[in-house]
Amino acid sequence: MEILDARALPADHSDILHVTPSSVYFRRRLDENQFHISRFDLEDQEQVDLTTDVLRDHGPTRPFVKQGKVYCLNEQHRDDGGETHLLAIDLHSGKSEQLAVWNLPGDLTLYWVLNARYMVLLHVDQTTTAFLYDVTTQIQYPINDERLYGITENYRELYFFLVSLNETDYIVCNARLDEFSFYDALESGVISPEDPIDHSESVLIASLATIVQEIQQGADRLSFQTLLRLDGEGDTVQYLGEQGGHLVFSAYTERLNEEVFYQINNESDITELGRVRWSDYEPLDFTYDDVESTIFIVNDRSDEHHEVMNLRTGARYLERDPFERVLRDRFYLHESIGDDAEPMVTVFDSEQNVRHRFEDAYYMIVSGELVILSVKQLQ
Repeated sequence: MEILDARALPADHSDILHVTPSSVYFRRRLDENQFHISRFDLEDQEQVDLTTDVLRDHGPTRPFVKQGKVYCLNEQHRDDGGETHLLAIDLHSGKSEQLAVWNLPGDLTLYWVLNARYMVLLHVDQTTTAFLYDVTTQIQYPINDERLYGITENYRELYFFLVSLNETDYIVCNARLDEFSFYDALESGVISPEDPIDHSESVLIASLATIVQEIQQGADRLSFQTLLRLDGEGDTVQYLGEQGGHLVFSAYTERLNEEVFYQINNESDITELGRVRWSDYEPLDFTYDDVESTIFIVNDRSDEHHEVMNLRTGARYLERDPFERVLRDRFYLHESIGDDAEPMVTVFDSEQNVRHRFEDAYYMIVSGELVILSVKQLQ
């Protein structure tokens, strides 16, 4: 991971698609509906459009990047009831390949690119439905289990993502209680306090091959297995990232004031890595290293220093400035408000022992690189 300073990039965080140490690939918007897929070269600070023709998408557009290709929709002649094309654009050559064409009322959204063969699309026309499209056979299959495309049960949030464990692709879901939606539903009368509400948080998993097969067979309920489940109202399950081809989660139980770290190797193999009794500490604050899956706590602080402890190793760090995130045990990130009420980002590189300060800035992690989008860098 390196710091990439992309201050001259004409895009915001929602447009960043892919990053290499020399270039940033992004969606260059012309207006609300029209855009190019473009490359920004960091060394010469120049941009190049990879697409020769302007692309159009009137709905919630979201290009995906998989194995060197950008997947997106392109709507043609919408006012005349025109077509929607599914495109794959090579990041290096800019060559565009048309994978599918639809002529449907309403709006299509590319919701998820599972791999080069299978895509999930949403169709909104009075109601919202979804289907799985097979690029190889050019057949589409309706998705009956609404959970897979964000229609949640019991006012919970469902975080789906793809992982590869032991060369097998899996879909993992971190199912978490959405307390804000729950209380909004109470206030609006959608539900009553007497209604049964599932307060659990859990980790669900299923192989991609199983999910695809069940969709093709018309299954109403996809067979996700439950790896972790906590039922207490204050209990939480936290995804901590990947380490060496394994998933790492933590499970906090409020009744015990204890956090247990787990490693997931496949859909039936889960190993406990360690546990922390929070009663043994009196932390002022804590943060997760979301790349290396390490938990840090702020053990002591004053105007002159912050003492931070790595709970995995017991190592202590003395830092002048506070930080909210630690990336790969190297980059310590702190967000603050500057003198002109503009956002600032401070990055301390512990490997190089250098502190970077950016004004009117924010940061993001894309393709494993730390990208700074800013107006200027301060000395």
